[in-house]
Amino acid sequence: MSTFAVSPSSGFPVGPDAPADLEAWRSAAVARGYGYTAEWVDPGFAGLLFREGKDVVATAVVDARGGSVPFIAGSLTAHYAAVGGAIETSFIGFPLSRSMPSVVLVNARRGALRLANIGMGSRQMFSLHGDFDRAFTLYGPLGHESVALDVFTPDLMQMFLEAIPGSDAELVDDWLFVYGTAGRCTSPDSLDRIERLATRVHDEIVRRNFDSLHVAPTPVARVSGARMLRFSALLAVAAVAAGALAWLTLTGG
Repeated sequence: MSTFAVSPSSGFPVGPDAPADLEAWRSAAVARGYGYTAEWVDPGFAGLLFREGKDVVATAVVDARGGSVPFIAGSLTAHYAAVGGAIETSFIGFPLSRSMPSVVLVNARRGALRLANIGMGSRQMFSLHGDFDRAFTLYGPLGHESVALDVFTPDLMQMFLEAIPGSDAELVDDWLFVYGTAGRCTSPDSLDRIERLATRVHDEIVRRNFDSLHVAPTPVARVSGARMLRFSALLAVAAVAAGALAWLTLTGG
């Protein structure tokens, strides 16, 4: 009977005797010149599924960050307090050219974020274009609705669903993550879809002129919604104070 090695930390099959579908996934990645890691303990990314979990282990990771349209993709196992146990999900990460506001796109169905029971905290809920309010709910910091809508276009959201059915997505720091339920990143066909999505993300987001999005270049990913709102309030107070000082100077008061 065939056997395979099991990671003691994740319980996920690794090594040369792993199931045939994972071997096909690995072979397809290597044939295209991508890196491959069977197990990556605590990858340290800022995305919700990474930072909200404990004993986080990424497995069967295809690393194409050195390519012309960079991405990283694989499976993720972690313990989540709100669930009371470990769950396995899938992820794709796309490095961006700059930091962006922390925006989360949650699938209306039971996707990875709902499966992990991760809440949205003090993020505001935004309305999406067209009928996509039926498929997703968009959350982000107050004052960044236009940025979120400029990034999460209908075409891009449709490609999320094609690459990983039932997917969620998240902008955080200088990354865009797409999350799915277990087993979504395990075959050459899924790698083909991920490559097409990576090209679209590169064209739609990375190459765009972010000055038109009116986003401050300060990373905000690890700032909670409440802290972000307090920071925005402080900026508003500072702006009012500066305006008052300028008026007093001009009037001689």
